Amino acid sequence: MADRLEQAHPLLRSDGILCVTIDDYQVNELALLLDSIFGSERNLGVSVIRNNPSGRSTVRGLSICHEYALFYQRTDSANLARLPRTEQQLERFDVEDGQYVDWRNFRKDGGAVTYRTERPKQYYPVYVRQSDLTLRIPDMDWDSSERAWICLDEPGGDEEAIYPIDANGNERVWSLNSDSARAAIPDLEARRTNSGEIQVYRKHTPADGVVPRSWWDKNTYAAREHGSAALTDLFGESKVFSFAKSPHAVKDCVWVSGLDSSESEWVLDFFAGSGTTAHAVVNMNREDDGARRFVLVEMGAYIETVLLPRIKKVNYAAEWKAGNPVLAEGYPPVGTRVVKVVCLESYEDALNNLREADTSSHEVLEGLGDSAMRESFMLRYMLEMSHRGSPSLLDVEGFVDPSRYRLTIRPPGSDDSVPAAVDLIETLNWLLGLRVMSIASPKSFKANFARDAEGRLAVKGRIKEDPDGPWWFRTVTGTTPDGKRALIIWRKRPGGDEPEGIEQDNAVLDAWFRTQGYSTTDSEFDIVWVNGDNNLANLRQDDTPDDGLGETGWKVRIIEQDFHRLMFDTSDVPGGA
Repeated sequence: MADRLEQAHPLLRSDGILCVTIDDYQVNELALLLDSIFGSERNLGVSVIRNNPSGRSTVRGLSICHEYALFYQRTDSANLARLPRTEQQLERFDVEDGQYVDWRNFRKDGGAVTYRTERPKQYYPVYVRQSDLTLRIPDMDWDSSERAWICLDEPGGDEEAIYPIDANGNERVWSLNSDSARAAIPDLEARRTNSGEIQVYRKHTPADGVVPRSWWDKNTYAAREHGSAALTDLFGESKVFSFAKSPHAVKDCVWVSGLDSSESEWVLDFFAGSGTTAHAVVNMNREDDGARRFVLVEMGAYIETVLLPRIKKVNYAAEWKAGNPVLAEGYPPVGTRVVKVVCLESYEDALNNLREADTSSHEVLEGLGDSAMRESFMLRYMLEMSHRGSPSLLDVEGFVDPSRYRLTIRPPGSDDSVPAAVDLIETLNWLLGLRVMSIASPKSFKANFARDAEGRLAVKGRIKEDPDGPWWFRTVTGTTPDGKRALIIWRKRPGGDEPEGIEQDNAVLDAWFRTQGYSTTDSEFDIVWVNGDNNLANLRQDDTPDDGLGETGWKVRIIEQDFHRLMFDTSDVPGGA
């Protein structure tokens, strides 16, 4: 947990909030850990959630029926949001002009501070005209020796002076001082009771929601009835995932953490489990047409069997039963929702894809026996030298066709290894920290060639778009972390590393570059990346001899070089990540 929380801290924006739920077993250790990373002064509070009303069986001691939600802020600019009022809470309000209002007696009741002796300045008369029940606050002067107000004008006509005196004859106080009461006259109203007595009431417009309490006890928070049961409804079978949380509990945790609006905001769950966070966020967006987004991180085998299917199902329909969607008559068509899945190469995958470049290292190993030097040699020399070119260490030969780069992986829960495609385009975007503006659809071309009088190979005529053509291009545009406008050109190089093939590939690149209207001498892009050696005219950017993305400030860059550098030398990664 320590390293996860340390990495989560800088990911939070300045008003971001972290919410962690945990049971009794290690809540104290977790609180100490959070205090050490965020600071105890950043603790916004702890809520107790009744997630197991029937209690969890224990050998001795208490039957546990709750868990804790700990809320921490990154800076002092964050605050917990109010929870929306329930239908039951809204029943006690009146609706006036489409707004919920609550009329309460202007007199304060309950507690010692509601008596005149404690707050004498809030004890004064309200003049009410008996004919039409209009009211006013008289002009008054404060007598500090008597600790009482002196009225400067008497009730006029049929006006009656109403004081905050309760049914038992106790002198109470009004809920506002005299100046505030004058300003609030539009929200004050005099009413005559059944007994003919005049009472003063004040209109309250409730805030949008209620301050979250430390005790959460909604029936919908129950994990068994609304967590496991939700998965049973989605998949049509029980026990697809153990100890699933209730989406309703997670939804309220997300809500009070600041995602109470429909703005395009992010929630990150780096222990995603069965995907309850995604379920909750989708439900929230469905209810208020919001645009909240989520990032989930998980490594269990249930990613493919539970997590991803659940996300697809809850996006398709709000309600499911026995594994089938419950669609009401006239159910609207499903809107476009995109979920991007990013799979990271695991440590085991990296080891499984090491490939021997030569056999000479085995002879050296035999001479080292089982010494510590042997281990050092394996980790340093063999990994760096004899396995150079392995797919997991970046096989630059694989960049000849970026669409066919492969790693052999062992899927979670499987004993068999299978080839898996590696998205080099997406990976480079991540490595560069690129803010992507566009990713073009791939296009293929065919071309004819001829040599000029000086023997240089060039495209004869124009390159022609052809779905079966051997030359393939795909571009990405975006902005680097330091604000440079970037163009990334990915291409298939069917000529490989043969001299004539290189000539043809670069001739096609030159021709394609011109047809796109690009130029390395204009100012549309600050940096142009392309895979493979090329003939594009290059410029030295003297103002940026070392821009953090490589060793030089040349405008045209070779993808393979920067890709390798950014993967294995973190000092050159933008931001020092």
